[in-house]
Amino acid sequence: MIKTSAFYDLCIQQSFFSQDNLEKSIKSLYQLGYRTIAVNQTIEDINIEQSKKKKKKGGSKENQDIVPVPYNLSAIQDVIKKLDIDNFHVFNRLTVIFANQDGLHKITKSSNFKKYHIFAVSPTTNQALLYTCSTLEADIFAYNPEIKFDLRLNRKLYTQLMERSYYFELLYSPAIEDSSQRKHLIHASHLYHSYGKSKNIIFSSGANRPALIRNPYDVINMGFLFGLSELQCKTAVSHCPSKVILNSVGRRLGKSVMFVEHVTSTMEVVEISSNDDEEEEIDTEEPKQKKTKT
Repeated sequence: MIKTSAFYDLCIQQSFFSQDNLEKSIKSLYQLGYRTIAVNQTIEDINIEQSKKKKKKGGSKENQDIVPVPYNLSAIQDVIKKLDIDNFHVFNRLTVIFANQDGLHKITKSSNFKKYHIFAVSPTTNQALLYTCSTLEADIFAYNPEIKFDLRLNRKLYTQLMERSYYFELLYSPAIEDSSQRKHLIHASHLYHSYGKSKNIIFSSGANRPALIRNPYDVINMGFLFGLSELQCKTAVSHCPSKVILNSVGRRLGKSVMFVEHVTSTMEVVEISSNDDEEEEIDTEEPKQKKTKT
């Protein structure tokens, strides 16, 4: 059974966990209040097309996996044991940025892809958006704030994504770094509000260094800039990310998840007292036969 606990940050870049400052990074995340994190790795369909061209030219005959090997979580687990930290969980996440669905089949059939816990997609074209809404099975609908949100998302597509257990992610570290990216994020978040009333929103950092991580309560206050209510801001760092992890288990293992727990049954013995006034007497005598005239 997968155990998680709030608060969550499901998008921390791989470069955040450098070998030199790994212990310091884990300690800072724990002190800020995060108990469940995900190490993110990103691939683009442009890199997939370039690898195809190299194979056609005969550059490498070996069957190279287009999906990178997941980040080794054993190093983080060793640091957690060293610091004697309880209730801290780490997952692997893969984010795919794509413009068409040609290379997605090879990604989903990759052996390395099956090793990731969370799968996020970031379509860059309207064709890719329609494919995501109708066919592609993923956990998170990601958005790259470096470019303006120009996809033709509407209320119908937003509802369709929610019905397919998608959660819409907003990264706050780009809003801290750059003013133009902050505008793009606010623009995208207000579109989510107009199309779906900001349902199924999660907050993640997307940080590549510890200086960009903020306290979960600061992130909750930041959510008011994105058009969310107080309850939605709180669930964006607690309840919704936990649903993402639970849905990811269902996506990888099957359509439904069932947890079995052993429960000891206790038999209750009811004693009937003989002195009870309300005790009913059972008549065991046979009914008398009626006399008939002869």
